Amino acid sequence: MKRRFMKKKILLLIVLFFGLQILPAQSEYTLELVDRIWFDSEIWSDGDTTGGSDIWGYTAPDGDEYALMGVMDGIAIVRVSDMEVIDIVPGPTEGWFYYNRDIKTYSHYAYAVATMSGTNQGLMIIDLYPLPDSVRFVGSYINGSDTLSHNLSIDTATGYAYIVKQDYTGFRVVNLADPENPEDVITVSVPLRLNDVYARNDTVYVGEYDSGSFSIFDLSDKENPQLLARVDVPNPGYVHNIWPTDDGTHIMTTEETADKTVKMWNIEDMENIELVGEYLGVNSLAHNTHIMGNYAYISHFTAGVTVVDISDPTNLIEVAQYDTYPLNDNPDYRGCWGAYPFTQNGMVFASDMEGYLTVLQFTETNTSVFVGEPEQIPNKVVLHQNYPNPFNPTTTIEFSIPQTEFVTVKVYNIVGHEITTLINDELSTGNHSIQWDGSHQLSGVYFVQIESSGFAQTRKMVLLK
Repeated sequence: MKRRFMKKKILLLIVLFFGLQILPAQSEYTLELVDRIWFDSEIWSDGDTTGGSDIWGYTAPDGDEYALMGVMDGIAIVRVSDMEVIDIVPGPTEGWFYYNRDIKTYSHYAYAVATMSGTNQGLMIIDLYPLPDSVRFVGSYINGSDTLSHNLSIDTATGYAYIVKQDYTGFRVVNLADPENPEDVITVSVPLRLNDVYARNDTVYVGEYDSGSFSIFDLSDKENPQLLARVDVPNPGYVHNIWPTDDGTHIMTTEETADKTVKMWNIEDMENIELVGEYLGVNSLAHNTHIMGNYAYISHFTAGVTVVDISDPTNLIEVAQYDTYPLNDNPDYRGCWGAYPFTQNGMVFASDMEGYLTVLQFTETNTSVFVGEPEQIPNKVVLHQNYPNPFNPTTTIEFSIPQTEFVTVKVYNIVGHEITTLINDELSTGNHSIQWDGSHQLSGVYFVQIESSGFAQTRKMVLLK
């Protein structure tokens, strides 16, 4: 009896062991802060903070990643590796307090539009070839009286830009064969008006805003555009932005309206486009979506950035989120405007209306690995931009140190007088955070400074009561 029992026990252990080996691996996802900087913004009487708008990216020939963000004064070009602002190319600032700017790249050029008039209005052309030292503003291209635009897309495979008209009644098709001298080819109209366009391989996807619909055009013959489909969204909000999956079988739309879902559509049969999946983040108000591989990266206003697994288009699953606007999750036009995921290393660039540029790292890890990797150790002292900023009355200050060392973190007012010492102690290697409570200080500009091992770094903070 004992031998038979032992055999059964050994057999059970073998079955359990091999059973564990063949279980499908589970994935875990993280979306973590890498760094953050802040550009000037304005606060209006209704409480809206404006200044930051859309964001795009550029990978230089040497592999360096750059963030291109619409800010209050123009287009900021930021080297992400050290968050150095290479330049802010002046743009128009008059006539629209949201400072709406949109940027795309083609070859080593950046093209930008804005809904404001003034300095460098029109299609701004910026040569990125001189990076990392500088950029060169080529000039602005204007076609007749069409100087303003909400959005543009560039079909990089064919070399054409698609630009929303100033009055939103259609989009312009612009030839970039000579990148510094664009040329309008034709204008395509829509029944009422549109908001965003996306173009790839001569197919143009259009979010038709308050028409409550989206449309798809074939532009392979630029002189003879063909409408492939127009779909009325059920119970629509403002059909805002639209983006196809990499294989072109599905599209995702957002509606920029509270309680209206982000929708996934099957477009394999253009005569029978079907709604197959829906998703909505915690704040119930999404802005833009971009798709890369099996994931949609959604700028979700006050909820920040959400990453959604779309590998099964009928079952959209949020797998990661980073709140760039921690003040609240109200369905308001505040917080994250854009999220750019098309980098070579999993980084995501996020822009906030409050003027923040936030760099995040999206990582998928396999939980079948039993020994986890050690926490990444920074190779230098880094003081991150505080958040929220502006703030009232508390804000969080994060920093990283590469080794155990003595660290001092102090707050100064605008004339350089020391307000308080937050840290004056030996800290261990890694990432740290501390809160500053400005309850007893006046509204205004303050500076937080970190000193360690002969190195000092300072960030600007705004206390607004």
